Amino acid sequence: MFKILIGVTSLIFIIIGMLLVFWAFGGVWGVKAVLPTKDDSKFPVLQPRMLGTLFIGLFCFFASVLLLVQIDLFTVIQPSPLSKWLCITGGIVFLLRAIGEGKYVGFFKKIKHTRFAKQDTAFYSPLCVWISLIFLLASFI
Repeated sequence: MFKILIGVTSLIFIIIGMLLVFWAFGGVWGVKAVLPTKDDSKFPVLQPRMLGTLFIGLFCFFASVLLLVQIDLFTVIQPSPLSKWLCITGGIVFLLRAIGEGKYVGFFKKIKHTRFAKQDTAFYSPLCVWISLIFLLASFI
């Protein structure tokens, strides 16, 4: 059962990674819903560049493989203490993302009425909690 949940989360990372690569090469579908904006503006707080977006996309692919390695589904690489600690680190990073930085993202954000903020509360932050739990679960398998 745990392996299925971890496998599904790995698939989620692949989908997110493909979406990020799509955006990095100029795709615009859905991009307005994933960038935080100031309360009085429709302009995003940050403008991610191509290389940064590609880096995060590659990180998603790496995270997918890491989860598969940890449950011994990616047989080219064996689970190790390093993969365990990387899973613990991933769990902490995604938990911190869910908590947020205090202003634009996370459960404790101050700006709550923008399109992004509503999506973040309903979908992105809970997904980060889920991913955090899955990483921590994978580290103990």
